[in-house]
Amino acid sequence: MKKPLTVRLLVFWLSLAVLLTGLYPGCARNPVTGKRQVALISEQQEIAMGRESHPQILQQYGRLENAQIQTYVEGIGQRLAGVSHRPELEWHFTVVDVPVVNAFAVPGGYIYITREIMAYMNNEAELAGVLGHEIGHVTARHSVEQISKAQLFSLGLGVGSIISPTFQQLGGLAESGLGLLFLKYGRDDERQSDQLGVNYMLQAGYDPRRMVEFFEVFERLQEESGEVLPNWLSTHPAPPDRIKRTSEEASQLLANRPSTDLKVAREPYLRQIAGIVYGENPREGFTQDGWFLHPDLRFRIRFPNGWRVQNTRSAVVAVEPNGAAAIQLTLATERRSPEEYAALLANQPGVRLVSGNRTSINGNPSFLGIYEVVNQNTQQAIGALAAFISYGNNLYQVVGITSPNQFRSASNIFESSLTTFGALTDNRALGVQPDRIRIVEAREGQTLRDLAGRFSNSRIKLEDLALLNRLEPNEPLRAGVEVKLIEPGRRLAE
Repeated sequence: MKKPLTVRLLVFWLSLAVLLTGLYPGCARNPVTGKRQVALISEQQEIAMGRESHPQILQQYGRLENAQIQTYVEGIGQRLAGVSHRPELEWHFTVVDVPVVNAFAVPGGYIYITREIMAYMNNEAELAGVLGHEIGHVTARHSVEQISKAQLFSLGLGVGSIISPTFQQLGGLAESGLGLLFLKYGRDDERQSDQLGVNYMLQAGYDPRRMVEFFEVFERLQEESGEVLPNWLSTHPAPPDRIKRTSEEASQLLANRPSTDLKVAREPYLRQIAGIVYGENPREGFTQDGWFLHPDLRFRIRFPNGWRVQNTRSAVVAVEPNGAAAIQLTLATERRSPEEYAALLANQPGVRLVSGNRTSINGNPSFLGIYEVVNQNTQQAIGALAAFISYGNNLYQVVGITSPNQFRSASNIFESSLTTFGALTDNRALGVQPDRIRIVEAREGQTLRDLAGRFSNSRIKLEDLALLNRLEPNEPLRAGVEVKLIEPGRRLAE
């Protein structure tokens, strides 16, 4: 959790979709198929959506602070976009700092991949395959088609359907952790993007067979998790026989041309990802013994026992097991005194300050108030207990919300949690560090099991390293083969 969050992205997309359903549909030619199709959204509106979404996505997920990797991915993406069906778009490619295996596109030419998906790639061609797949969603305008069927994934908060600027003022709960707008593609869309992706790979000079190998990694990840992963596979449902179909497509593309000059680029790729964070970064917050601790911002807070905690760049959200209540912590959108900020919110349409007073929470100047928030469109109300806490150089807002009929019973739980906010002073917690990818060269005959012994990391199993590298643990390696290992960072319990 680093930055305040707004719901402008969510409101923008939903409002636009609702508006457009009231208009007569136009007809446009699909850039990929060349066929005329009903188009509720023009290309200009599509581009505007991407432009509006981009800063919100970066705010929510965070741009990976690694200029070298960003430049590298941008260059490969632009090379692929240049041979796509829509080279005239202003394309953007960004690596987001998220510990989830994912890649996604939004309308208008904005493509994102996570640092975690890069950890599972073994060469540049696989990166090109994933980027090409996402480019395919944009060139075929799949996102535009799906907007009317947009699915709002949430943590199950029963009162989380209130989406309004008023709700935003009490912490952006409508989007951060409680409701994120994702477009779920259909299997036909996926099949078409698979086909487009391998075509773009070949036209850009990459070996399309490498995409097949990476699809096999996704299948392995799904099998080992025991369920469909809540990441790339949840929004990119695998068509039947995906691997077989993609393999056949790649073979057909290569049937009449030599493949010896096609680019794979394993070593250059591994050099790029050396040193990046793998898995969760504890410096951005972690839970320990019932407490949420944030080393970078040097605070701690205790959420109610049994509540599900989700940490993002812009917010920390704890949700009651049945979804009937939630507590969210964010940075305030303006740097004011706690009392000034509380009064500012009370003047917003639909917000009423029921009661409140200036106080001190663990030595920090604060304001604790009870609010009633009413959605201006639906007239649906929620009850909220909000604490605005001045700590360090920031003003924090910690908000507990629930339905009005449950507020009385929940308010004591909210207050017990909100008033635990305070300074993190434990040097062990302040000193935690993330795990990182290291690239090592094998000597002749060494195995992955041998190399794994270089680092003692109880969080990473040998099977995890085998999947990361796509090697058998006891497979003898050739001299000079580069292997990914995970160097353990410092943890509180160590």
